[in-house]
Amino acid sequence: MVSVSIVVPVYNSEKYIALALQGVVSQTFMDFEVIVVDDFSVDGSASIVESFCSRDPRFFLVRNKENIGAAKCRDKAVQLSKGRYIAFLDADDFWRPQKLQKQIGMMQNAGAAMSCTAVDIVDSSGAILGARDVPAIITYDILAKRTPVVNSTVILDSCQVGRVSVPDIRRRQDFALWLKIIREHGPALGIPEKLGGYRVHEGSLSRNKFISAVYTWKVLRDLESLNFFRAIYYFSFYSLKGVFGRIRGLN
Repeated sequence: MVSVSIVVPVYNSEKYIALALQGVVSQTFMDFEVIVVDDFSVDGSASIVESFCSRDPRFFLVRNKENIGAAKCRDKAVQLSKGRYIAFLDADDFWRPQKLQKQIGMMQNAGAAMSCTAVDIVDSSGAILGARDVPAIITYDILAKRTPVVNSTVILDSCQVGRVSVPDIRRRQDFALWLKIIREHGPALGIPEKLGGYRVHEGSLSRNKFISAVYTWKVLRDLESLNFFRAIYYFSFYSLKGVFGRIRGLN
């Protein structure tokens, strides 16, 4: 049984996927498998992943016959995974070499079911725009108000949370999953060191903010079944964060 299963959904990511996977190859912690699910890409993403598979038996590629969305891709990879720990990585983000070693060591010391780390925020060329910090302890209340968790930093202990099922919604499925885990298994461990990079695509920021707001409300009301007033309470923090983030130019 491998120690860590790394889940990577890919869709038309030929510009960044090699960098993301190379960051995995460079890890100082080497007992892992990488399950990449290509979501019917029409660019060279799958070919790039295949080149990693041909060189390293720890890499596996699953190719979808139709586009099913990131949520179902992640869920497919999780269900195929064999590792005790499940780590999430998006195709346009990247990890630094000691990410797995440091994070898993801290999880084991703390007995944490879920952990995440701080990250650098980078643009399409890799230039650092800012950072996303995380509190040391992430409660349900903190997550619902601030959403400090970046998907590509998360590691779960399957011995505690099981083979989780990723909620089947087109956006914000990560937010929905983290809320559920923290609600059922207690606060997540936040690691302040920036062990990776989260890539921001400038051309789609405005549209993504609006769509993310719609799905944030859907998660709070439909998936978490919060009453209207509690959902409004949490959603107001999300809305204010979006406004002030745009003013600062980092969100």
